[in-house]
Amino acid sequence: MKTVKTVLAAALAASCAIAQSDNAAVTRAATDPSTIHNAVAELSGVTIQAFAAEVIDAIAAKPQAPVSKVLDLVDASSNFLAESDESNLADVIVAMISNVPFEALPEWTSMMFDAVQDATRDIEDAPYNKLVADVVSKIGDLADYTDEDKVVVTTFAIKLLSRGVEDPTHEPLLSALAVVPPTYRGQVEGSLPSVFAGDYSSLLAGVEIIEVPAEEKGGKTEGGAAGGEGAGVAGGEEGAPAGGEEGGFEQTDGGETTTVVAPEGEPTPAPQEKPPVPKPYKGQ
Repeated sequence: MKTVKTVLAAALAASCAIAQSDNAAVTRAATDPSTIHNAVAELSGVTIQAFAAEVIDAIAAKPQAPVSKVLDLVDASSNFLAESDESNLADVIVAMISNVPFEALPEWTSMMFDAVQDATRDIEDAPYNKLVADVVSKIGDLADYTDEDKVVVTTFAIKLLSRGVEDPTHEPLLSALAVVPPTYRGQVEGSLPSVFAGDYSSLLAGVEIIEVPAEEKGGKTEGGAAGGEGAGVAGGEEGAPAGGEEGGFEQTDGGETTTVVAPEGEPTPAPQEKPPVPKPYKGQ
């Protein structure tokens, strides 16, 4: 399996039989995804899915920090999703997910999950199941992709489009698995439980997965959860003084611990919160 996918061939294949997109428009969109709306409106002789494939490919090829790359991929993909409709949604999703580097797929899928949910919320079950099946089928038709590559892309596509369902005997997973080519259907079905549980060690063995710190995600996480561990607990950790109590408290700053006690007759001040220090990401 390719650790860092070479996706240029896929982008060119997506553009087969149609005119090549304006290189300047691709560069602008890859540098500033906010230009995608106007670029799509001005497309001539090029489908949105072909343009999306080229832009995602260009972002994947940019020399930049891994976390920044994932964020740019998500930003561009969100813009393309907003420009899509039911007539081309399956093609656009395939163009995007098949050109995201494998090391970025876990975070990209997680951060795009709610955007896809929102974009497809009004699609009834039957047409939605057909959409999922179309995506999986089109992945199977990708040129220049090995079956091993298609296992990875298909598994993440099913998770992206699962609507929160994890049981392969229920829709939309049932429709999705039914159209996976038999040559690798068993591998996809076997990979789904661990991927749904957030374990990519088997499916992406040997790949150094990019991890985006929670504070960088801007609320774009699967299920919309934000804040990380301990979020939503008023007044800090359980048992921590909230101020106004006698007896004072110990406060640590830079490894030095001091005891803070208010003057007699005055309430104890609350501990001062320190801004969180982001964890270093891989490749930093």
